[in-house]
Amino acid sequence: MDQLLNAMKDKGITQVKLFVVDIEGRPRFMIIPSHYLEKAIEGITIDGSSIPGFTTVDKSDVIAKPDLESAVFSDNEVALFCHVEYEDGQVFEGDPRNILKKVLQKGAEKGFFYAKPELEFYFLKGFNPVDSKGYMDYAEGLEIVEEVVSRSDIEVERIHHENGPAQYEIEPLMAPALKACDTIILLKEGLKQKAREEGFTATFMPKPLLDEAGSGMHFHVLWEKNGKNLFEPFSETALYFVGGLLSHAKGITAVCNPTINSYKRLVPHFEAPVYISWGRGNRSALVRIPRGGKTRIEYRSPDPLCNPYLALALILGAGLHGVDKRIEPPEEAVENIFDSEHDIETLPTTLEDALKELEKDDLIKEILGENLMKQFINRKKAEIEEYKRFCTKISQWEYDRYLE
Repeated sequence: MDQLLNAMKDKGITQVKLFVVDIEGRPRFMIIPSHYLEKAIEGITIDGSSIPGFTTVDKSDVIAKPDLESAVFSDNEVALFCHVEYEDGQVFEGDPRNILKKVLQKGAEKGFFYAKPELEFYFLKGFNPVDSKGYMDYAEGLEIVEEVVSRSDIEVERIHHENGPAQYEIEPLMAPALKACDTIILLKEGLKQKAREEGFTATFMPKPLLDEAGSGMHFHVLWEKNGKNLFEPFSETALYFVGGLLSHAKGITAVCNPTINSYKRLVPHFEAPVYISWGRGNRSALVRIPRGGKTRIEYRSPDPLCNPYLALALILGAGLHGVDKRIEPPEEAVENIFDSEHDIETLPTTLEDALKELEKDDLIKEILGENLMKQFINRKKAEIEEYKRFCTKISQWEYDRYLE
C-alpha cells in the first residue's frame, strides 16, 4: 500500500479510478481522490442490482475491494480493479474476476498461468472504415493506437494494421492471467475514448464489415512452475490440455462468442476457426501451437465482445480438466482445413445453438456457478428474442431486389 501511495505521490496523481466489470465484460467505475484510497482499500459499498448480472434490489449492497496488484498508471490517474464481496466478507460468486481467480487457485498447485489476449478492432466513421490499407501497412490509425498505449504503463509486444481496411491489432506482453484480462478492459476503454476525440468509432464488433475479415481476440496461454514451462517441448501436459479444450469447445463457445454478430465471424475462409481441431502453426485450426518462442497454446475462437475473465476462466478450466482426466485430442490437423475434404465437428453456428451446448456442459456450469450461468443465459435468450423481432422488418436488400 505504501509503495503504491508513494508512487502516486511521485507521479503527481490526484485521483484513482476503481473498476468493477459486469457479466457482459463492460467496465463500471467510480473515481475517488487519491487521499481516500487508504480508506477505500477496506471496501466501498456499491449497488449490485444496478450492474447487469449481479444482484437483485432486495440484496443490492455488495462491497468493491480494490486489488492493489492490479494498479495501472496513466497520465493523471491510477486504475485499480476491484473484487466484489458480500457485506459479511464472503466472495460474490457473480463477479467475473472472482470466477477467474477461483480457476487460477485451483491450478495454482500445479503451476502459474500467464495469458496474452490479442485484441483486434476496426476504426469506422459511420459505417465506413477510415482507411483502405491491409496487413502490416502504414496508416494514420497506428499513431492513434500508439498514443493510447503510451498514455499508460501497459506493455505491448506489437501493434500493427490487420487484414481488413482500418482493422488493427494490439498484442500485449504475456502477463499473469488476471492482469492480462485487466489490460484488455483498459485498452478497449482507451481506444473508444481516443476514437471519439478523433470523430470516429473504435468498434469491437466481431464482424462489422460483411466481406472483410472479422475481429477476433485469440488467447495465448502459458503454464509455468518453478520457472519451467509445463507445455515445453510440446509435452504430455500440453497434449491433454488441448484435449480438454477441444472436448469442451462447444460448451464454452457461448461465452467466448457471446453475441448474434459473433457467428457472422465464425465462418470459413476468413481465418476464423470453425472446426474443432488443433495443429502446430496451423491458423485454420481452433487450437494452435504457435511456432517460435516459448511453447504456448492459442485458443482462436474468442472475439473482442466476450468477457475476458469468463472466457479465460473457461479456457483454463477446460484445459485443466483435460490434464486431470488425461483427455487425448483427435489427430492433429496438418493442412488447411478450410480447403480440404474432412469429417470434423464444428463449433455452434448460432448463439442459440451455443447456449444449448452451454446448458449441456456440466464443467462449464461448475466454473460459472449457478447464479451467473442463469443470468448469462437469460440475458442472451432475451437478446435473441429482440433480434428476431427486429428481423421481421423488411430489409433494404429486399427493397433493392424486389421493389421494381
